[in-house]
Amino acid sequence: MSANQVFEDAKWIIEALENHGHHAYFVGGSVRDYLMDKHISDVDITTSALPEEVESIFDKTLPIGKEHGTIIVLGSGQQFEVTTFRKDGDYVDHRRPTSVQFVTDLYEDVARRDFTMNAIAMDKSYQLHDYFNGLKDINNKIIKAVGTPIDRMEEDALRIMRGVRFQAQTGFNIDDETKEAMSQSAHLLDKIAIERIVVELKEMISGNYVYHIIQTMKDMAIFKYIPFFKNINLETIFIPQHSNFELWIASLCYIYHLELSSLNHLKISNKEKHEIISYYNLFNEFENRNISKVEMTSMIYNYGNNKVNKVIQFIYENNQSLNIQFHPTIMNTILVNEIYDKLPIYDKSDLSINGQIIMNEFNKNGGPWIKDILNKVEQAVILNKVNNTQNELIEWVRENVEI
Repeated sequence: MSANQVFEDAKWIIEALENHGHHAYFVGGSVRDYLMDKHISDVDITTSALPEEVESIFDKTLPIGKEHGTIIVLGSGQQFEVTTFRKDGDYVDHRRPTSVQFVTDLYEDVARRDFTMNAIAMDKSYQLHDYFNGLKDINNKIIKAVGTPIDRMEEDALRIMRGVRFQAQTGFNIDDETKEAMSQSAHLLDKIAIERIVVELKEMISGNYVYHIIQTMKDMAIFKYIPFFKNINLETIFIPQHSNFELWIASLCYIYHLELSSLNHLKISNKEKHEIISYYNLFNEFENRNISKVEMTSMIYNYGNNKVNKVIQFIYENNQSLNIQFHPTIMNTILVNEIYDKLPIYDKSDLSINGQIIMNEFNKNGGPWIKDILNKVEQAVILNKVNNTQNELIEWVRENVEI
């Protein structure tokens, strides 16, 4: 879908608001990405209409965020955020305003935003309303705060992380005054919920221009104020070029010998922790060893070919930092995929025997011994020591396992 089509699909909302005597514009990230010729998935709309007026104009709405002026408008299988022009009250926690005040002036609405490239509004005819020269800064590849930079950063310290994230995503330089304000305000990050910071870090590390932010992060000493990262030498902190959040965090644990319990500081989900620990274990599996094909087979079965290949590629690209002996004859995609494709099973549930069959066959009650047998059978099947048929597996157990 073209960028124009995304706006065209939402134009009916602006037209409906205008037909009722209100002003309305596209605003924020969608306008920025449109001007940068980047993919746009959704659009936000800002309007002079009050939330109650928005609800009265459209048949299907959701009052999510209504207290802050936002109404979700539903239509044709899509949903659109429509937010009343507003200006923020005082910030007391360096994150959120104590109040919002609805206004009728577009300028006041965009003046509260973080960076000039995010403060551009656009009407339904694609005419820009660019009070802070955001388009100029985009063309000059500059990330610049709206208004007085130190005020913007002290209002909401998360903007520091957003600025770095935008740099990683765009490759733009950060305006000197804005960068200085970000640096001066970095200590306020310890007042920001780690969950919000992690969201920014995930987008940052997956950016196409991560190398642009390495010096920025060191100059500002931003990590000094973020849990988990505080225990890392900030002068040498490893920031990879091609990664995802879980792989990056795993590599930091490996390189700096961090306890895995330190992951709790990030307040991430158990699924994400499990992913990080898997990557961490794979780094250790590959560490300074001549891995046998048997070990490689077990590794690929336990972690899957995609994850193993991802770690091999990561080691290859970052071996100077990881310092893991690289064995190209073993650590290569072709071999990994070949082993994976030839695995006789891909999960313990694929075995032709289970606990009930074992209990019946050996006439014993359940207990930990069953799990032990199934683990041994699983390994034997993976390594092609026995075929995965019920009779052959039972016979293998009789011959190889003391019950």
